[in-house]
Amino acid sequence: MRSILFLAALAGLAAGGSMAAPLSVETYTLPNGLTVILHEDHAQPMVTINTWFKVGSKDESPGRTGFAHLFEHLMFMGTERVPDNQFDMLMERGGGANNASTSSDRTNYYSWGPRSLLPTLLWLDADRLEGLSRAMTQEKLDLQRSVVRNERRQSYENQPYGGAELMISAAMWPEGHPYHHPVIGSHEDLEAATVQDVKDFFDTFYVPGNASLVVAGDFDPAEAKRLIAGTFGSVPLRPLPQHRTAQPVGFDREVRRLTDDRVRFPRLYLVWHSPAAFETGDAEMDILSSVLAAGNTGRLVERLVIKDQLAQQVQVYQESRQLGSEFHIEATAAEGADLEQIKRAILEEVARLQKDGPTEAELARVKAATESGFLRMKESLERRADMLNAYFTAYGEPDSFDRELARRLAPTATTVTQWAREVLGEGRLDLRVLPRDAAITTAGLDQRPENLPDRPAEPAVPVRLTLKNGQPLYVVSKPGSGLFSGQMIVEGGDRLLGADQAGLASLTATLLTRGAGKLDATGFADAVTTLGARIQAFSGTNAATMSVSGLTSRLDATLALMADALQRPSLEDDDFTREKDLALAGIRSRGENASRVAQVVGRAALFGADDPRGWPGDGHEATVAKLTRADVVATAPRLFTPARATLVFAGDFTPEQIKAALDKALAGWKGDSSVAPAPLAPVTAPKPGLLLVDRPGAPQTVISIWRPVAAPDGDDRVKRQCVNTLFGASFTSRLNQNIREKNGFSYGARSGFTEDAGQWLLTSGSAVQTQVTGPALREFRNEFTGLATGNVTADELEKAVRTVRFDLETSGDTTAAAAEAVAGLLRNGRPADAVRQDLAQVPGIDLEAVNALARSGLYRWDDLLVVLVGDKAAVLPQLAAEGFPAPTLLDADGKPLP
Repeated sequence: MRSILFLAALAGLAAGGSMAAPLSVETYTLPNGLTVILHEDHAQPMVTINTWFKVGSKDESPGRTGFAHLFEHLMFMGTERVPDNQFDMLMERGGGANNASTSSDRTNYYSWGPRSLLPTLLWLDADRLEGLSRAMTQEKLDLQRSVVRNERRQSYENQPYGGAELMISAAMWPEGHPYHHPVIGSHEDLEAATVQDVKDFFDTFYVPGNASLVVAGDFDPAEAKRLIAGTFGSVPLRPLPQHRTAQPVGFDREVRRLTDDRVRFPRLYLVWHSPAAFETGDAEMDILSSVLAAGNTGRLVERLVIKDQLAQQVQVYQESRQLGSEFHIEATAAEGADLEQIKRAILEEVARLQKDGPTEAELARVKAATESGFLRMKESLERRADMLNAYFTAYGEPDSFDRELARRLAPTATTVTQWAREVLGEGRLDLRVLPRDAAITTAGLDQRPENLPDRPAEPAVPVRLTLKNGQPLYVVSKPGSGLFSGQMIVEGGDRLLGADQAGLASLTATLLTRGAGKLDATGFADAVTTLGARIQAFSGTNAATMSVSGLTSRLDATLALMADALQRPSLEDDDFTREKDLALAGIRSRGENASRVAQVVGRAALFGADDPRGWPGDGHEATVAKLTRADVVATAPRLFTPARATLVFAGDFTPEQIKAALDKALAGWKGDSSVAPAPLAPVTAPKPGLLLVDRPGAPQTVISIWRPVAAPDGDDRVKRQCVNTLFGASFTSRLNQNIREKNGFSYGARSGFTEDAGQWLLTSGSAVQTQVTGPALREFRNEFTGLATGNVTADELEKAVRTVRFDLETSGDTTAAAAEAVAGLLRNGRPADAVRQDLAQVPGIDLEAVNALARSGLYRWDDLLVVLVGDKAAVLPQLAAEGFPAPTLLDADGKPLP
């Protein structure tokens, strides 16, 4: 049953929106044409700079597709003043980091770090804007061309359904249209690029007048203006580029495309041309997409996934772009379902919506979700800076947050219906994926300015309270955000169950939010979304967790739904059957994802089939297939019980306010009173070996490296963070510089330590081109062997320490991050102020101690388990050529092949 009164009461709230006070924003223009946008926010001792260049893939010349994105990579390849990889080195040495992105319409470069780093951030970006072209070489072009081609392989060619994504642009937009090709470009065009092409592209589009710079965070405006004038002001004025334009495009009939892929389940894409970004109708199509499908709710989810069970997943979205947008409906078939049936059902629901329009309850739900999502983006300083650039480009006024939220919330049932009729006609793309068988002075830039003074900062320590029914409650207040985020952590998780019930805890957790109280699955999902909230439950090896987040103004109503999920889950037969079938479909398609296979195989090899750490959280087909609804009903009160629960909440409230709200919501919560089984004994002994899972024809090999290690003592935890940062957790880390930047084997390489209730793992890996699997694994071996000798340099350590310090200082910058940070500490048995303790140890980290840790045996190559997922026929000869032993051959579940 659905609560119509509940939905109607919120309709007015969703329609009204949350209009906040204007931000502190100042806009001005340098003599060279660069637009500067300053935004002060002193909440955290951090700054971010965000530069938009009005150039995207739509501006590329014929035969040079992928060039805008290729150039994004080349922008990090060094100048005369900042050669080689010093751009990243200087930034990370000051505790900063950076990234970039390319779309059809713009390229975006953004950096962030401690407030003291602002001069360096500005100098680095101004230097490359002024001098990158002079320093461009064939070697740099060849390296980044290889990296970008690997990115295309990793993001599309080696991903399930990735090839279809590349086909949509060519099908939707005619030859010669700026959107006819995907942003990533083609291998052929990338190979054809020359150094002169690169220089011409830079000189044309990377000019001050074609850019806008946002500086946001903790800075003094007068000081920032002086720094900007001395850095970006030294870049010469250059002519503005001409941008490509195009007339509107539309189909008068259905266009069909068909392809195959290495997937188990067919997928249908229906795509229509739709209104351009920020134009009339764009907001209506956004609202319409969420009415049709948004997470676990929406008409198509209810029809295709829940009622007819034709699809296991439905995704609907408006892909807004400057010259014209695309409206997508994408459905992945359930086991045995036919795509024609799915299409018929989709078009029936579209026709029903075109006839009757959305209900007020649907609009209230979608607008509440829109509002909460908008506030979550605005809360993050980095996202806020990007939004300032976006609104300046769209509206000419950076502080257009209220205007933009009003635009998104303005659509009515009438206007949404009108645009549904206008856009969703017979002129569309029908794409199906079927399973495949088996002169100015630059003196101001010649010297990098000194960094600004640091401002001491300490992460918030949560207040500890106790609820009336006995659960510990940890609270971090985040005043002014308008948001809250909470986690309920219940000790037990998968270790409550045996290996023969692998997947039961995950299935049970999922079903808790598939209908509760008086609401069925659809009604519960609608109610949660109408509140602008999210409620999810999941189970891990050692604990089950229920997370909840939303608008503080709707805290009580959201917590009431969470309480229903805990105390009164429906657990209906239909819901159980549907979710079990979806779980089985996911398990059966697990082998399509090479990275997932590597995870399953690695854990099985380390811990064994009878250990909950060694089986996949979603289980095996054999164990899930035999589960019954009775199993779920019996497990739910054991999995989520007040006797073993701890709560963490962060948000716009006082500790007393959230305690009162939780006492009210959980007053009647009863559950299993048994204690959890004893903690699992940590595995610390190495389990070396070389394993291979055959993936015939794969364009990449996934390399996954594992080693169980002992828990750290004292300040060894922070030392590990520092060593790992310089080894494989930053862009300038040894692994990434070798595997990606030096050799171009992969889109990236990484390493890390994971901790779960006392069990520590050292992991590392990458996805590399198939034809260089052997050489790439050799380089991994070289890097591990080198670090094991204790050869960390003072420069590396300085950079790593600054990065670790900044990460610790800003670990709880948003409500969700604050709740997750504290929850992570509690899951692992650490005190609530552990981040402060770690931060206090950072100044004492010295080179001798770090190298002693590196020499301690943690990184000994012969102690590592290496899992490869790739084309056996191509990989085996390479392993032999590099002197590696013959691997053990396994299937995708980690079982030996005969």
